[in-house]
Amino acid sequence: MEKFKAIQVANEIRDEDHAGDSEVEVVDEYSDNMDKFFAELGSGSWDEVPEVSEDDEQSDLQHKQETKLYVLRDGSFEEVSGQPLKQEMLDNTDVFLLTGGRSQVYLWIGQAASKEEKVTAMSAGEAFLRGGSFPKNVQLVRVLEGLETAVFKQFFSVWNELDEDSQYPESRVAQWKIDDLHTENRRRVERAGGTAPGFLPDDGTGEKTIWRVEDMELQPVDNQDFLFGGDSYVILYKYDSGSILYYWQGSKSTTDERAASALHTVRIDNEELDGQAVQIRVVQGQEPRHFLRMFGGQLVIFSGGKASGFNNVNDRDEYDEDGVRLYRIRCLSKDSRDSRAEQVEEKSTSLSSDDVFLLESKDNCWIWRGKESSEQEFNVAEKFFSTLCPGREFTELSEGSEEDGFWEILGGQEDYGPPEYRPVFPPRLFHVQKMISGRTRLIELFDFKKDDLVEDDVMILDTGREVFVWVGEKSDSNEKEAAMKMAEEYLDTDPSFRN
Repeated sequence: MEKFKAIQVANEIRDEDHAGDSEVEVVDEYSDNMDKFFAELGSGSWDEVPEVSEDDEQSDLQHKQETKLYVLRDGSFEEVSGQPLKQEMLDNTDVFLLTGGRSQVYLWIGQAASKEEKVTAMSAGEAFLRGGSFPKNVQLVRVLEGLETAVFKQFFSVWNELDEDSQYPESRVAQWKIDDLHTENRRRVERAGGTAPGFLPDDGTGEKTIWRVEDMELQPVDNQDFLFGGDSYVILYKYDSGSILYYWQGSKSTTDERAASALHTVRIDNEELDGQAVQIRVVQGQEPRHFLRMFGGQLVIFSGGKASGFNNVNDRDEYDEDGVRLYRIRCLSKDSRDSRAEQVEEKSTSLSSDDVFLLESKDNCWIWRGKESSEQEFNVAEKFFSTLCPGREFTELSEGSEEDGFWEILGGQEDYGPPEYRPVFPPRLFHVQKMISGRTRLIELFDFKKDDLVEDDVMILDTGREVFVWVGEKSDSNEKEAAMKMAEEYLDTDPSFRN
């Protein structure tokens, strides 16, 4: 029985810790691989293994006596049972402590345990250790229901893996969503969205007042949807719960103008808002989502500024020299309200494959679609076109199929940089694994390499740009079908533009 249990534990360690990419070898006195075992061990031989003595038997007996199960009650642990332990003793509404000899203590957390018990479990476990005869270096290992390790399971006389026909109710099965796999990538997307990425106090439909810094003083701005990269601005936003003061600093504005925008922000807060406003500095190109939503997803950032001189184009102030204007259209998320158009230098080197661009000349207009851009960005570009080029028509161009007139307006065709993959996602590898509940999950493998591709498994590889489903030659057809569905759901819940 002990030999069978040892093989079972070894198999589970192989599957859980090594994604099945290892081989279990059984070694006993009749094996011909004994030398290999001691070589891996680093020393010793079969001849040096001592015979079983009464002391060993006494030690085993002592170990069995010390293997006990406790339940958390009113902040302390009460004994439930000693050996033999049974799986049904673990109630998913409680927290249990399992002692197994002098070197290891496990804290099992039931899925339906109260929040208070989950919070106090670790401190109660540490107090239990301090009050017992445990050595100082004993480790308190936290185990979540449904994610029990092979070592933990071996303390129980029988451990039944749950399946679809299990006697255990649904509440006993740990809950999991593919969307949870995108937590870190969602943070990357937010960081790519500029400063204060998660700051969304409302939907941006409150009242905003805009001033531009002119001669170090603030002057009101009539047009509420246009900013200039050569200027700095102060924007007061009022909504039901309070006020926000943004000070936006154009990339070409002077140091004095930037300083003045910060000083006026503090002054307005202190003199007019009793110091209760939230102050946020925004740098051109790093506009956060709430800032863009104040403009309803129609913010246009022109080049030039007050000191550059203006020409009246389409009834608006705009810095223009030759009637040619190139705009980069960008969306920070799948919500069209998180969009902006920014005027860039009218050269082919300004293009990028991951964006949509709007090019306007005196005679023609084009909307150019980079091969890595999204359909949403094109739809947003059409809306910007009606604002920037009223009464005109445009020609749609896809990257690689441009007409000569397009390149002539940009001064000739030149190489432009690779797509600015926003944000950069690191490659990830997932093992498609059937869990004890009978459901299928994705188990992520870290620091993976080619050897992690096992022929009897199905894997999902996310390169950051593309998602592959890798099917081993000896894998189960059901796993393949489940993997394709999970890969689709993985992309559907992706926070970036990948589809």
